[in-house]
Amino acid sequence: MTMYMAEGAYHHPEGRITNADLAEMVDTTDEWIQKHTGISERRRADDGQDTSDLAVIATRAALSRAGWEPNDIDLLVCATSTPDSLTPATASYIAGELAMRALAFDVNASCSGFIYGLAVSDGLMLTQGHTRVALCTAEKYTKVTDYGDRSSCIFFGDSAATVLLQSERPARGAEVVDVRMRNINEGAHLVGTPVGGHLAMDGPGLKRIALPALVDSARDMLAAHDLGVGDLRAFMGHQVNYRLLETVTETLGISEEQHWYNVRVKGNQGAAGVVTTLLGGIEKHRSTLRDGDLFLLTVVGAGFTNGSVLLRWIDSAA
Repeated sequence: MTMYMAEGAYHHPEGRITNADLAEMVDTTDEWIQKHTGISERRRADDGQDTSDLAVIATRAALSRAGWEPNDIDLLVCATSTPDSLTPATASYIAGELAMRALAFDVNASCSGFIYGLAVSDGLMLTQGHTRVALCTAEKYTKVTDYGDRSSCIFFGDSAATVLLQSERPARGAEVVDVRMRNINEGAHLVGTPVGGHLAMDGPGLKRIALPALVDSARDMLAAHDLGVGDLRAFMGHQVNYRLLETVTETLGISEEQHWYNVRVKGNQGAAGVVTTLLGGIEKHRSTLRDGDLFLLTVVGAGFTNGSVLLRWIDSAA
């Protein structure tokens, strides 16, 4: 079975955390943050909003765009590393709020959640006969960020995005050509959020694993399909920080025109970052997209989880 992305929508909360805001909390400056991360601001959800609330907004918008009703969905997967609670799954809250009868559960692959969620969705569509799936990616990192730790608080923001997957080829959308995953489990101790605590990470240790993981995963996917970098319409890496993405794209030979990103003004959004980048890029460039255009998304997350997805744009009217 081939899986297709029929529609999608994203949500960035209105609240913002600027570098000037952070400079009032910890010993840092806008100049230092820009130099080392390339991030100028991040989005922040209201105190009364949780991860599921952000996901509901994105999912409702995706359903509206597709002209689907909530009960058209027979599987709802939520990829998040900042769940509303340890139990039940955040997906249960989302499905309940939208009055869905869908099978609903969470996937936690940290910032690689979108890739792993696609693989899980594809497997269940194949083995269980699901035909319409909502894959939500949602994070409220501001609730687990330590705003007294200048080494980590400069990165994270809140957002959500939902893609609608189906077994039938759409008139316009994207074909999921391939999904590939791998784990680098010896780095599990380098990034984590203890129960009831704040996220903590070893920045240098993270970079030593994340940089080659992103590059190797992208190269492996291209090689598997006998593609070169020039065959890509767009490349999106995990929105960890812009400086790391500069190194990744330079190493791979990705041009500025091919590189889609939003981390500079949205921050690291965990599992949602690469999806908000994809959907925002499609929105921005839709008039210039052509049937057959290829998108490569490559991610890495705590664990370490790692993987890529290759998408082919579909436009039957082109």
